[in-house]
Amino acid sequence: MATTSTPTSSSAPALVERFGATERWLHWTLAVSFLLTLATGLGLYFAGLEKLLGGRETVRVVHRFAGAATVLLPLLVALLGDRRAVRRDLHAIDVWSAADRRWLRGWLWRRVGGRDELPAQGRFNAGQKANSILTGVAIALLAVTGVLVFPGIHPPFQIVSNARDLHNWVWIVFVPVLAGHVFLAALYGPTRPGLRGMLDGRVPRDWLEEHHPLTPELGEAPAD
Repeated sequence: MATTSTPTSSSAPALVERFGATERWLHWTLAVSFLLTLATGLGLYFAGLEKLLGGRETVRVVHRFAGAATVLLPLLVALLGDRRAVRRDLHAIDVWSAADRRWLRGWLWRRVGGRDELPAQGRFNAGQKANSILTGVAIALLAVTGVLVFPGIHPPFQIVSNARDLHNWVWIVFVPVLAGHVFLAALYGPTRPGLRGMLDGRVPRDWLEEHHPLTPELGEAPAD
């Protein structure tokens, strides 16, 4: 993606194009459908909520359709959109360098008072890569276990029981990961400017240079 835009005034920051339409649509179809799936899942898990959401049967139907949409809509966007951009992002997430591993150790160490300097990062930092992998694994497990407990599919009872337990444990473990992602993206000052990249595709150049100095958008190849 090319760098874009010069400031329209002396006070306006220069912007750099970070995410294309396909990447933004993929993100928001996944986010909205998953949040709807989570909300209705909570209604099924906590009996007191189902009345607020329209009754148990309504909640159950919406939950199933939203769960299917969480998998199918992003796949549809990826297939019909800019597949090259999707492949590039998947490759960037999949490749972990020594700097990524140092960044993740340093970031975790900082949570308990450490002061390790974090190495420069490319298109995605190690935390974003880890979040993407955890999200993919969680959604895959939720999808598979959701199918196993779906009415009309009759695997052995023990498989259904185990699938239901795993289904519940996955979302319980994943909710803090999701909450952390939302906090860092929308509320935490130092990283909040990056959210604009998922809204109109562009972020402030100075923010990108600080947080992702090795990203290709700045004209530098990321470190291997």
